[in-house]
Amino acid sequence: MRILLVSSVVLGCASTPSRPPPTLPPPTLLPPPPLLPSSPQGNLERGMRNCPSALVGARTRIVETKDGVDLVITASDPVVRRQIVDLAIVHAHLGHPNSSEIAHSGMHGGPGTIGYCPIIHVGTTVTFRRRSDGAVIHVHALVPKTVPQIQKAIADRVALLPTR
Repeated sequence: MRILLVSSVVLGCASTPSRPPPTLPPPTLLPPPPLLPSSPQGNLERGMRNCPSALVGARTRIVETKDGVDLVITASDPVVRRQIVDLAIVHAHLGHPNSSEIAHSGMHGGPGTIGYCPIIHVGTTVTFRRRSDGAVIHVHALVPKTVPQIQKAIADRVALLPTR
């Protein structure tokens, strides 16, 4: 009887057709960031209040990297150096623009495609490191093929910074 029972279990398992593995949906890809205009745009309603490059006495230099740009923002005045670091911290914590907010209000809203500050958040990640004379803000392109576009947009914005 045991042999009959074991045989029926073995035969029952052997005759069960195997199921094909489940098919997974294709991975969701991030949409490409909107194209940045070739020159800065906007009305400067807030006077670049959140931009460390716009501080009186700040100097901004660009160093292109393989994945974006390092903005080296320095000052000789210790008060301005501290403000540069404080604003670098703000930018590093902002994240991506919130397109549901009112555009260009200084509250990190809108599509992030307008403005004059060289710290571009659309399609990027922003990090920073302190220096004794200011900060280095790294703008890292999320999509490698947009690196040249982001580098150009940042260079255009730096070229328009007031020299003080």
